[in-house]
Amino acid sequence: MFITFQSKKLRALCESMHNANENLGEKLASKLRARLSDITVADNILALPVGSPEVCFEEGEECITITLFGDKKMGFVCGNTVQPKNQDNTIDWSQVSRIRLVFIGDVK
Repeated sequence: MFITFQSKKLRALCESMHNANENLGEKLASKLRARLSDITVADNILALPVGSPEVCFEEGEECITITLFGDKKMGFVCGNTVQPKNQDNTIDWSQVSRIRLVFIGDVK
């Protein structure tokens, strides 16, 4: 699975251990690194054995949230150029190979 980022701030949090520890705290930063590693090797984001992946809609856009720690989550949207669709016009997440991280924190 290929991950892109909604903003430079999110990219910095995910790519810099120091930045993540400083801004999120060590426990949450550690969970973030673990989930990113899990996602990178996953064939299907919904099949992750940890983080309780859940499909939801935020501001009208279909997304996936994954629990990091407590009530802190990370949210992703489909990053494929052409979104694979189910018959009901929702995203077929089992066919998604690119995701974009749009938030880390409390569910919007």
